[in-house]
Amino acid sequence: MIKLVIIVIVLAFAIFGIVKLLDKNTNSKLKSIISIVLWLITFVFGYLIYESIQDPIRFDKLKEKRFQVAVNKMLDIKAVQQAYKSINGKYTDNLDTLISFIENEKFTIIERRDTSIIDVEKNAAYRLTVGPDGTGGYFKDIVVTKELGKVSIKDSLFKDSDRYKRLNVVKIGDIEAEIELKSGYISKNDLKVPVFEAKLEKAKLLTDQDPSLVEKEKKVVSVDGINGEYILLGSMEEVSLSGNWPKKYGNNE
Repeated sequence: MIKLVIIVIVLAFAIFGIVKLLDKNTNSKLKSIISIVLWLITFVFGYLIYESIQDPIRFDKLKEKRFQVAVNKMLDIKAVQQAYKSINGKYTDNLDTLISFIENEKFTIIERRDTSIIDVEKNAAYRLTVGPDGTGGYFKDIVVTKELGKVSIKDSLFKDSDRYKRLNVVKIGDIEAEIELKSGYISKNDLKVPVFEAKLEKAKLLTDQDPSLVEKEKKVVSVDGINGEYILLGSMEEVSLSGNWPKKYGNNE
């Protein structure tokens, strides 16, 4: 915006000076030359004004594309951490551990089925008998589980992709930004609860952009934007698997 104001002021002074110059010269040939120069200056400054307006628009489109790539990476991390915790009872911040886990561990596929059975104890207490047709007496609901087999973590989460090998790096063209991983425990209701956090500095994804626009982005507060300086997933201070991005980027719950 400051850039735009400066351009407008300079343009106004330039046009004013040229108009004064035209008034002092009666030579028609000179007037024609000055008129052409005036049109050229107007075109140049008009273009600069247009560019100054378009710069933030282009920046917003570019940042959203890069942030989307970063959020997709965060969602991969979330899926892997949830799988890791389901088997190990905790999270990890070690990338090699996660890679080894993805390549070597397997999910157990379990079928769960709701059913009901005769409540023998309750029927005995009330001296009730269930009839041959299944009527009378008390029944209780139970869940029957059956192991169907196993499937590898890699096939389940990544299929034929090997993107998990750089799980903590967001690469866009020549730009590479590293995601910081942390894990640990917090105390909640006298229990140690596992937590983890993945954090990426937004400025690292925008190193080739206008510094003034990057600084503005770091301070953004909006329901449609990613607030603050970082793209965040999880927390080291509370039990959370949410990200700080809006729904348009992906599921952050």
